[in-house]
Amino acid sequence: MKHILLPTDFSKNALKACEYAIALFKKEASTFYVLHADPSATSTGRGASLNKELAKTVAHLKNISTGSEHHFETKLLLKDLFAGVERFIIEKDIDFIVMGTKGSSALKELFMGSKAVKMLESIRICPILMVPDTYQHVPIERFMIATNFDHYYERVELNPVIRLAKNSGVEIQVVHVIDGAPLSDYQEKLKALLKKKMKGINFSFEEVSQTESLANTITELVAERNVHLLAMIYHRYGFFKELFATGVIKKLAFNTSVPFLVLPEVE
Repeated sequence: MKHILLPTDFSKNALKACEYAIALFKKEASTFYVLHADPSATSTGRGASLNKELAKTVAHLKNISTGSEHHFETKLLLKDLFAGVERFIIEKDIDFIVMGTKGSSALKELFMGSKAVKMLESIRICPILMVPDTYQHVPIERFMIATNFDHYYERVELNPVIRLAKNSGVEIQVVHVIDGAPLSDYQEKLKALLKKKMKGINFSFEEVSQTESLANTITELVAERNVHLLAMIYHRYGFFKELFATGVIKKLAFNTSVPFLVLPEVE
């Protein structure tokens, strides 16, 4: 049984993310927790109306769900989202957080600052899947994992995307963006280990030369390869650190509009 957290502010893009989650996990027995956070709900007397909105959202999701083992629960969190959500994640043993992002693309907003990036900064114990409001849902056929082979991938770190790939029957493309220097012996070992951990699923490895910035290169790959979901592991050093560095953020021009899955690092 999967446990999926769906934070919502009752906006259209939040609802789109909820709908995407229903489609993504259609073949899995899942409990979806539709959560809204409002620390002032009690003092303002809005608790009843907010619970009605939550119930309305769940009724819509039940109506579109084709999963025979989909279950739904609502939660009105009487705290700030970023102050109270981690405890809820632990209590409910959440496997994924799926949330919407506004803007021309999920990645652009993610790196320029948003609720999504605050969630990344606050939560390091659960995969976070961000769905852009511009995303048009299509049958999922291809995932991409972008890496620089500078991190030892634990099996538990990869399990979320591997399970998704197996259940969806999709291909995973592991892409290494070359910045000019050849792989070191250590990176070659990490690459070989990663291949072993991907055994049993449809996957491929590809090395691509960096064109302009690292961010732009990844964006172009997502578009060219017709990727339906981009995944990265949020580790503190190397590749992901470069993407989040202040100097890089200012230069980012992400135009991709595919969902972006951030996998937590095992420390």
